[in-house]
Amino acid sequence: MENIKHFFEVDLKPSSIRTLSREDNGKLLYPYKDVVISIHEVYVCPFCGKNMEGFVCECKKFNQAFKKLQKLYGDKDYKSCFHGPELNFQCGISKSISEFNVRILKNKEIDKLGRDLWDYATRHTDRLSDRSYLVVPAKQEEDNLYIICKDLTSKKVYRFETPISTYKDKSVFLGVYVAKTVPNVQGITKKIGNYHFEYFWRHLADFDDWNAVCEALKKV
Repeated sequence: MENIKHFFEVDLKPSSIRTLSREDNGKLLYPYKDVVISIHEVYVCPFCGKNMEGFVCECKKFNQAFKKLQKLYGDKDYKSCFHGPELNFQCGISKSISEFNVRILKNKEIDKLGRDLWDYATRHTDRLSDRSYLVVPAKQEEDNLYIICKDLTSKKVYRFETPISTYKDKSVFLGVYVAKTVPNVQGITKKIGNYHFEYFWRHLADFDDWNAVCEALKKV
């Protein structure tokens, strides 16, 4: 989408049952069995178009619009900020390697991917089998995700492809982080002793996703 970029981090997971037989050793990406793709969101400023640091941008137009939005939702002291879901669960998909469509790339195809292809690759090494692979972050192509992987033993380069599962961008909230004074209760008599602070978000506005935030910022 226009103001949200998606970054697909790839991790390889080995089988829980390990053997060193020749038959297993010849399997694709041995000894790894599963591919886990984590989906990360990178937000883009709706005014200057730069990637944001979290929910913050230094450009003048963004900060002017943000102050107007804070005031619109009752924050006259400008203490509120954007934040994500309190349960920061990781979104993504996990699939067996056998579930991917796989093919070996020819040299001409590899060249078309660019000279810096492996600059962003992660190296996965299994010390028991002495096998290593370079795995590039997944890319989206229409309704599919594809991963480029190099076997450092055979030097073969593979393309793994799978349909992308339904993914809903994360909600974004405008809120104030506040402290609540709570008495400490001691023993079975429930005698009130000292006090401690508990911190929580007080929401001022809820947005479906970052795109919805951008629309609101443009309108104020």
